[in-house]
Amino acid sequence: MDRWRVILHLDLDAFYCQVEHKRLGIDRNVPLAVQQWAGLIAVNYPARANGVGRFCDINEAKTACPNLKLVHVETIGNTKGGKVGAVEANKGTSKASLARYRRASFEVINVMKRFSDKIERASIDEVYIDVTALVDDRLRRSGDFSDGGRLEWSESHVAEGAALNPSSEHDIRLIMGAKVCKEIRDAIKAETEYEMSAGISHNKLLSKLASAMNKPNKQTIVPASAVPSLMSTLEYKQINGLGGKLGDRLVQLFPGLKTALDLQGVPREDLVRGLGEKIAGWLQQLCRGDCDSDVKPNLLPKSLNACKSFPASELGAVKKWLLILAEELSDRILEDHEDFGRTPRLLVLHARSSKTYEQHSSQGPMPAKWAKERLFEHAMRLFEKIQGECLPCSRLALGAAGFVAE
Repeated sequence: MDRWRVILHLDLDAFYCQVEHKRLGIDRNVPLAVQQWAGLIAVNYPARANGVGRFCDINEAKTACPNLKLVHVETIGNTKGGKVGAVEANKGTSKASLARYRRASFEVINVMKRFSDKIERASIDEVYIDVTALVDDRLRRSGDFSDGGRLEWSESHVAEGAALNPSSEHDIRLIMGAKVCKEIRDAIKAETEYEMSAGISHNKLLSKLASAMNKPNKQTIVPASAVPSLMSTLEYKQINGLGGKLGDRLVQLFPGLKTALDLQGVPREDLVRGLGEKIAGWLQQLCRGDCDSDVKPNLLPKSLNACKSFPASELGAVKKWLLILAEELSDRILEDHEDFGRTPRLLVLHARSSKTYEQHSSQGPMPAKWAKERLFEHAMRLFEKIQGECLPCSRLALGAAGFVAE
């Protein structure tokens, strides 16, 4: 582990709900959930305290919390502008849009960019920031902290079972990183009203684990001294990258093992036999908290996509959905052009057959004008090339790619 690095993980708490609280002027103490069709995709902390979870359906949520405010995500093709307590969207005639949450996310990113240019957007509501250079600069300008004299970390939690050593140069770096982290969170709160939890450590793995330790709206430091204790109790499926198919494969190979410490005890040859040399080596490092992958700046998306799944449909319904996707993609291209001053060169279509479940693709030049009518016209030409393989169709994705700066 490179203990010289300082990596932050910032996670916007119940982000979609925060956006709706701000947009609709609803007090943050009011239980609120964001709805998409008959399910919930975000639940605020007051609602969680009343027994509402993300996997509740609407009736279960209202039974658990009768005063729950429901806000439907914005939709395209039927209604726009979710309303509290009155869901007007129709899954059969419209598609969900996360546009307002993407816009809010970039408001937050724009504040972060003042502190570092090494920002990796992990999702719409979480980022990694490498503040190593800023910590170097702060420590250089502040002088010698080897006695820990003027450094304090009262506004940060420290991982359970660990303590910071103010005479350790590595822990001093984390303490300074925590001060930077608090400045970032305070600036975001002041300028956007959004709150977030954060983790501070020497790598992405540990900082992500740290941000989940004390939610909401708190920050946690995980020093290197905390790693043995942390890995002894941490279920390995909670580690980023081990919760999906690889995690399921590990359960099959090594039944009865639960924690990262358990995996540390698996002989390397057994890991190699079951997973291959490359994954085995990576896994051994991961379950020891030793993961030095870089924070990779990625604020410019490589592609923009609008997608919709639906019951098996013939050409008439495909045309309807392609027009709706063209409307969303048009909005996204125009927004991207305004934010980043670039132009897409390719229009890409993916379509899934409801008979074979195979996906087929077609692409062509992006039209010079991005109005939804022009995108729809070109998208239909692309579909005509593959419709023999795709009808009846059950999923469409229309995308813009090949961006060039103007």
